[in-house]
Amino acid sequence: MKSQEAYFQNEAIQIGRYAKTLPEQVAEHLMKAIQEGVIEPGERMKEETYSERFAVSRSTIREAMSILEKLGVVERIPRYGVRVTAYDPREIEHIFLIRAQLLGLAASQVASRCPPEVKEQLEAGVDRLKQLANDRKTKPVDYMEISVNMQRILMSASGIKRLHTMYEALSDQALWRFAIREKAISFLTQERRKQSAADWERVVSNIVEGAADQAENAAKALLQASYQAVKEVLRKRE
Repeated sequence: MKSQEAYFQNEAIQIGRYAKTLPEQVAEHLMKAIQEGVIEPGERMKEETYSERFAVSRSTIREAMSILEKLGVVERIPRYGVRVTAYDPREIEHIFLIRAQLLGLAASQVASRCPPEVKEQLEAGVDRLKQLANDRKTKPVDYMEISVNMQRILMSASGIKRLHTMYEALSDQALWRFAIREKAISFLTQERRKQSAADWERVVSNIVEGAADQAENAAKALLQASYQAVKEVLRKRE
């Protein structure tokens, strides 16, 4: 992996060229570095270090850190300073558990009253997922984007506005975005992508048949399988 010194040599060149405020630009670049793993979870972030790397004042870095703190990307520890929010395995498990319940409810609702256009969207999505899963050159993030879109279709078609809002709120949590979604770690292997495509096929098949209970259980199982894949990846990184 590229060192922080080498990484921020390139990033510093860009600072100051855009309409955003300087702290916003710095926060954006730091967020990118965290997302790409250049700055690791739990790592301490000293103001003086990044002041030098970005060639900006410490007050600018302090404001940038505040922006990231509001997003949940970093946290302030008394008598220690700022550090990148560390992965909490229990929190990841809880987010998956909640998402599974919400997706199951959405699948059940859609199965009870699924309009033809939604069925067509879901079936087309399954076909695309199977196509991607069968291609060993598929990038995990490309597969993930279709899977995420399928989830959004179910949420939108469920007819429950708050359900959609709650699901998206969980997706926007910093822990989820940086630890799970942005790195597509649920779909790193072709075997895992094939399993996911088969899981999605079961969900959609039950929805098309109007089998609400089976659709709910299949949707929950889909996310439970994703959690097991993520859990294994994170375990290997410890």
